[in-house]
Amino acid sequence: MEFEDKLKKLIKSKYSRLSDLAEKFEMNYTQLSQYVNGKKVSIEFLTKIIQEFPDADLNWLLRNDSKKENNSVEEYNEPYKAILNNEQIIAKIEVLLSDLKDQIAKNNV
Repeated sequence: MEFEDKLKKLIKSKYSRLSDLAEKFEMNYTQLSQYVNGKKVSIEFLTKIIQEFPDADLNWLLRNDSKKENNSVEEYNEPYKAILNNEQIIAKIEVLLSDLKDQIAKNNV
């Protein structure tokens, strides 16, 4: 599947009309339509897509899944994820809670 097909699929998962997303992104409908129809996208646009669709796998979106040529490298089709053990997860939660407590304390001063 090509990038533009994946982009269409992603957008349709949340918006019934392209114009709704164009309005949300504060961009020209024509520009968004060009991206959906194969024009190369900007980093700024990809950043907006990532923010609007946080569950989307950027690797999946950017990877060309068309039929591979004989000399190409096959990619693993599972999403790329960093796996943490329980201790690492707890340590991250403790850091986040500490930061949250500090922010609350600053706001109450």
